[in-house]
Amino acid sequence: MLKAVRGSYDIAMEAITRACGRVVGKRQVECLVRAAAVGMATFYAARTPTPASAGTLLVLSVDGKGIVMRPGHLREATLKAAERATRTFRTRLAIGEKGNRKRMATLAAVYDADLAVRRAHDVSAPPGGRSTARIPRPGPRAQAKWLTGSVEHDPEYVIGAAFDQAQARDPQHRRCWEVLTTAPATNST
Repeated sequence: MLKAVRGSYDIAMEAITRACGRVVGKRQVECLVRAAAVGMATFYAARTPTPASAGTLLVLSVDGKGIVMRPGHLREATLKAAERATRTFRTRLAIGEKGNRKRMATLAAVYDADLAVRRAHDVSAPPGGRSTARIPRPGPRAQAKWLTGSVEHDPEYVIGAAFDQAQARDPQHRRCWEVLTTAPATNST
């Protein structure tokens, strides 16, 4: 499953064939990956968050990513805009041409992290580059990571699920919560 998620079904097939011989076909691998993906929500729902000390950060991270959709899966307004648009090129967009083919996927992660004391030059290189005299201190490491994402549900739903997970981990709000978001891109015209 890991090979299919990180690459393609063909890569997963090659890995299975190397390890076990020719035991499944590509269609069976596709079905197995889909079945495993369906079970992810149940897997996460059954997991009980591990208690953490008050000194452990509780980090929530939310991001959005536009993904290209097939015309039949576009929302009504985007589909109408795509039908009205005239395409300059058949295989790519012209300069300044808007796609009208994307839908925003919202992704969220909740995880625990111990504090990592660092200096400014540990995070970004000082002018003139890094010297070998100072070794950068390591940053925080994510532990007990919980992930979710959806292209079907609105961002409010995914963000709410992330806050529900954080609330389950720290119902008394004794820990420091760090919320990381990305600002949406703005159109300068």
